[in-house]
Amino acid sequence: MNKLVTIVLLALVSFQAQAFSNRKVRVDDRLPAGNIVVEKMSGDTVYVQPDLTGNREEWFYWAMRVRGAQGKTLVFKYPRLCVGARGAVVSLDKGKTFFFTGDKAGNSFTYTFGPKDKDVYFYECHPYVPKDWKRFLRTLDKKLYTKGVLCRSVSGKKVPRASFGRLDGEEKHRVVITARHHCSETMASYVMEGVIQGFCADNETGKWLRDNVELTVAPFADFDGSASGDQGKYRAPHDHNRDYVEFLYPETKAISELYVERHAEVILDLHCPWIAQGINEYLYNPLGDPDIIPDIAAEERFISLVDRYAEGLPYDSSYNVPFGTLWNTNKNYADGMSCLSWARMNAPGAHVCLCFEIPFANDNGTEVNPESSRVFGRSLAKTIAAYFRDADR
Repeated sequence: MNKLVTIVLLALVSFQAQAFSNRKVRVDDRLPAGNIVVEKMSGDTVYVQPDLTGNREEWFYWAMRVRGAQGKTLVFKYPRLCVGARGAVVSLDKGKTFFFTGDKAGNSFTYTFGPKDKDVYFYECHPYVPKDWKRFLRTLDKKLYTKGVLCRSVSGKKVPRASFGRLDGEEKHRVVITARHHCSETMASYVMEGVIQGFCADNETGKWLRDNVELTVAPFADFDGSASGDQGKYRAPHDHNRDYVEFLYPETKAISELYVERHAEVILDLHCPWIAQGINEYLYNPLGDPDIIPDIAAEERFISLVDRYAEGLPYDSSYNVPFGTLWNTNKNYADGMSCLSWARMNAPGAHVCLCFEIPFANDNGTEVNPESSRVFGRSLAKTIAAYFRDADR
């Protein structure tokens, strides 16, 4: 009898194993900001690459959903460097929480699916879509901000803007911050959240900022691309951050008008660099052309304060990229003018116009994730307060 039971159990195990091995794995882009092209599956290797629709050059952003892979170990292979410094970003709960796979930067990553991992999201970087912006605003006291519409996007959607700090028109100073000129550069959005948290904080810095400084933000300079999972960088015929001559996109025209309207003394544009390796794993500023910077001393003073107050993510101004070095040359702007170049020459009252490049995953050995990025953003709020306090003395 025991022998018969053993035979039956072995048969059941064999059947389950066979059914398991025949389970069909599905890879698609049906997730927020989804972006993937599946070329083929061969054994336990899935050959994929980023969807470059609308691009004129290669870029590296991708996002995919994998179903039916419970218990399997799969290799996801790309035709070039598309996996960042800490591997892929994974969510097992449909985008509520995320973690890195821990792979090295390269053209592939490996993942072992647990027995209950029926529906797994994988991203090149932590995602941030317009729904996340709305979620973030709901965490704030409504008395601490005003919402508005920057413009209508190409698709006709309302593009948000918002203001924080001193909101009664009696502010002493004004700041404008933009993000997502290249829509797949998502860590910039988490830094922006941190700056806003600094302005709304119930501490000395927050209270001083709310008494003295108006902060206006445009969180999605490429709204449609941020929502749909586009690359953004190298969009044809040129991307949003090379559009400050032709103004093909409604957002860029509206941002240029915002610069003029607000008479901001400090203008910050938040970006992310190349996917990994070298300078791309350090937080840095690509500095402007000295011939068009309106106040070099003011920018240097602001940068020195970032050096002093930076938290969450390491910042060392010695890693900044001067104009004319590495990629930061006139050749890089041959397609058109960037928002900061336009602001330096046209925004009335602007003294500080700086870009921050926030790495996707690794900053000088520190993990870049939503919370570490927010902490750095809060330190930028301290920097802004210190900058204006010094100016008022």
